[in-house]
Amino acid sequence: MSAALFDPLDPATLADPYSAYAALRASLPVAHLQDHDLWMVTRYEDAVHVLRNTETFSSALGMSATIGSHSAPATGVGYRMGVSGVRVIIATDPPEHQVIRRAIRPAFTRQSLVALESMMHELADELVRGLVERGAEADFYRDVAEPMPVVVLASMFGVPASMHEEFRRWVSVVTAELDQGFDGHGVGRGLDMLRYFRRELAKRRTAPSGDLLSVIAAASDVGLSDHELLAQCVFLLVAGVETTTNLLTNLIAALSEHPEAQDSLRRHPHLLSSAVEEALRYDSPVQALWRSTTRPTELGGESLPANARVLVAFGAANRDPARFPDPDRFLVNRSPNDHIAFGSGPHLCIGSRLARMEVKVVLKALLDRTSWISLRGAGTRTRSPIVRGFVSEPVVLG
Repeated sequence: MSAALFDPLDPATLADPYSAYAALRASLPVAHLQDHDLWMVTRYEDAVHVLRNTETFSSALGMSATIGSHSAPATGVGYRMGVSGVRVIIATDPPEHQVIRRAIRPAFTRQSLVALESMMHELADELVRGLVERGAEADFYRDVAEPMPVVVLASMFGVPASMHEEFRRWVSVVTAELDQGFDGHGVGRGLDMLRYFRRELAKRRTAPSGDLLSVIAAASDVGLSDHELLAQCVFLLVAGVETTTNLLTNLIAALSEHPEAQDSLRRHPHLLSSAVEEALRYDSPVQALWRSTTRPTELGGESLPANARVLVAFGAANRDPARFPDPDRFLVNRSPNDHIAFGSGPHLCIGSRLARMEVKVVLKALLDRTSWISLRGAGTRTRSPIVRGFVSEPVVLG
């Protein structure tokens, strides 16, 4: 494939990027997409090199990048990551990144998350029970995949149960505005959420309560401004909801397409964790993220100039046949499975353990309450080359 023939914003590519990835990976694994002025990395080995080589491939510079076209505002297709000038964990480089990461990490340790496990099981069982009861009206995105991470994160943030529905509305507004860019200064109609976070952060500074907001508030001790503390809240919320929701919907689609995988999981429940890992590899919820070169460099036989915009295609790397035998098959017992759906190196997703827990709990509840799962129609996919999932996923359950 010629790089000129590959358009990450083409509706056909967005609907099914994997055949286009394969063609590009075989012919131009590090491709210069001139129409978008970016270099796209599709091979596993090259992707890992970029993610781990932070001195040459900067997140701080890269995450201020934009991909779009003249038609993007009208079509809604495109994606912007305008986080320049704000020290958000995803948009910083070492050593600054490690400072912020260490400050926030206490909320995401195994011990911290185990305390949430009972609540997760109760919530998943409640949501799945409601999904089954809706019968022909069941929509897995609306009824399970979207509310599950919102309520879990609300609990982590210390939001009282009486506010969970309001919090869910705030989150839906903010995630819907992702294509308008995130700069930490404001999120349009999500101002009520910003006011809530600002007020609660001030309270936690004087009276910490052990929740996620208390951990973020304490990050002022490492030099984060009030504005930057607020930015961490918004980023962790959006990233936590978007990734987990997409992973859940992609997993259900994969199970619907592969009934033999459902049968295997029902007979061998010890494979639940392995199935979650395969869903992450097979249809990655985050398809790509940005970096930018700090100096001229060589990658995959290509010469990249300084300040080159680089799009690391996790979704393509996770289907690389040089790393994963039979990569286009969904195998719930795949081993080894060293995918990079959560990144690699210093920026390995801080919330990966949380996402895995949530998805495994939901999958168990779903398998316990059903005998089979299938999609009712094609559903509606996200329209972004960066994140991949469903925004509507009608299902039939038996």
